[in-house]
Amino acid sequence: MRPTGGTGESIRVGVCGLGFIGPVHVEILRRIQHVTVNAVSSTEPGRAEVIAARFAIPRIYTNHEDLIADPAIDAVHICTTNQTHARLAKLAMDAGKHVVCEKPLATTAGDAKALAAFAAERDGVFAVNYQYRYYPMVQQARAMIRDGVLGRLYLLHGHYLQDWLLYPTDYNWRVAVEQGGASRAFGDIGTHWCDLVEHVTGQRLVRLSALSRTFIPERVVSATHTFSARPVPQSPAKTSAAIGVRTEDAVLVHFETSAGAVGSLVISQLSAGHKNDICLEIDGADAAVVWQQAAHEQLWVGRRDKPNSVLHKVLGQLDPGVPRFALYPAGHPEGYGDAMGNLFRLVYERVSEIREGKKAAAEPEYPTFAEGARMVAIVEAVLTSARRGGEWVAIA
Repeated sequence: MRPTGGTGESIRVGVCGLGFIGPVHVEILRRIQHVTVNAVSSTEPGRAEVIAARFAIPRIYTNHEDLIADPAIDAVHICTTNQTHARLAKLAMDAGKHVVCEKPLATTAGDAKALAAFAAERDGVFAVNYQYRYYPMVQQARAMIRDGVLGRLYLLHGHYLQDWLLYPTDYNWRVAVEQGGASRAFGDIGTHWCDLVEHVTGQRLVRLSALSRTFIPERVVSATHTFSARPVPQSPAKTSAAIGVRTEDAVLVHFETSAGAVGSLVISQLSAGHKNDICLEIDGADAAVVWQQAAHEQLWVGRRDKPNSVLHKVLGQLDPGVPRFALYPAGHPEGYGDAMGNLFRLVYERVSEIREGKKAAAEPEYPTFAEGARMVAIVEAVLTSARRGGEWVAIA
């Protein structure tokens, strides 16, 4: 990775893809010191112009390749549809850019592993946006497990539930294999939970058994695009057509970890009333903890012979490593965008270090392409197990 200027110069970022998550990246990047968003790209007519005007971004592209080739861009955020991630990430690395890629890193484990291997040979920052790690109370749970507060870990269980695809008239590009990949529910949200549990516990999933279901076999294309921050139509368009669905609505997973803990996970995109409900419970020999995004500034701690308790984001009462992930004092909530901002800050701290010629730490604090490739391998294990009726499958 070539240097892009002196340490006082701004790091110039381009964002590819401006659906739901791309503008979120833009807004959060604007909060980070020494980072400017210099360009955006979208293949949707007029979309780049709208976002550029909203955020006063000087460069607009109607294709992602031209943005990536722009010599005035130092880092690229890939927020496009899933099937384009691997190709665009490779292009960006070839162009000498730092890369932050939305998950999944690729739609096949082979492509993801190849990208991770390519990244390992280069001097740059190559990260995947698994942002749930960076809530303050998630970091508190991680510190407690690291320090042995829970004792030996026995059970890891939880869920990630949404309802945005509950109706046959709900549609999004993620439904289509050609754009979203072979797995929808698990590939889209299940990997967030798996990354979270591995990060918090320090244990890896080594084998699993999965059952999946597609409860809605046909959906109406161009009907209600419910996964959007933009207004959606109240009824399907007259030109809508029904298509067959080949991706799953829900998945049940049992798994075992590298340290012998066992776990279970429920993933669903049609659980009524659950908008974005991610929950993780970890049961150990001495204590248990529960973290849920719906109450993300709390951490429930369960004990057998002592009263249960709820820890709150009161920084003086938490592990000394937690405050760096908190922007505001106790009683002032921070949320989804702030957790993502914590990840981006870690990324651009490392980019700045590269500019200054500093050596990297032994293990990056942000999710690497190698970790992104691991999540794709878990997806493929889930697909294989489900296809075989729940047979136990080793994670490659």
